[in-house]
Amino acid sequence: MGSNEQATMLEQVRAAEEARAAFYRTLASFYFKELDQDGIDRLAASDLAAIEADDALMRAGYADMAAYLARRDGGTRQELASDFACALLAAGSYEERRATPYESVFTSESGLLMQEARDDVYRLFCEQHLAVDEALCTPEDHLSFELEFMATQAEAAACALARGDAEEARRAVDVQRTFHRHHLLNWIDAYADCLEGCARTRFYRGLAKLTRGFVHADEALLDETAAALEDAAVC
Repeated sequence: MGSNEQATMLEQVRAAEEARAAFYRTLASFYFKELDQDGIDRLAASDLAAIEADDALMRAGYADMAAYLARRDGGTRQELASDFACALLAAGSYEERRATPYESVFTSESGLLMQEARDDVYRLFCEQHLAVDEALCTPEDHLSFELEFMATQAEAAACALARGDAEEARRAVDVQRTFHRHHLLNWIDAYADCLEGCARTRFYRGLAKLTRGFVHADEALLDETAAALEDAAVC
């Protein structure tokens, strides 16, 4: 590989990492809190159904979300807020299982918060000098924080490549691959099944499909990124 080809490849990797960071951050926002009216209007204007995606499940998710927003009216914001509260916050639920977005709930035998998964995520956050705002009083293994962590590491890789530090970029990608394997792939199917089963709106059922599809598709993307950076190191 010539120097020009290598530079082009690394620039493509950098751009891909920036795009992945942006998408992870967008997904994280959907799970962090309910949509406000501005967010609903922006999503409706973005024409989700027209977004190209190689993954069939992601396309189905976009289609569901777009179809729901196409029929929005004066009650849409309240309907989505109610669905978020019931499905993701388990408001008013005492017997039926809800899609509370915590890894501990879906990976521990007890199905409770603050189990081994939270402790491991907390340790990994500390290793990367990251911390969840204590004022939120929310365990670190919340899905929005895990998705945000992936975004942060993808940004770190992109920034490293922008300044010519391929070794640091490889480190950030390795961190992503490990975290993705042990703290997203391990529970996203169970979580998406639960959210699809208890969400009342087509929007949140579509979000479950979109999230599941992307998390699985990103495994291959991360492998390709790692291989590209390894090839660049050899050259």
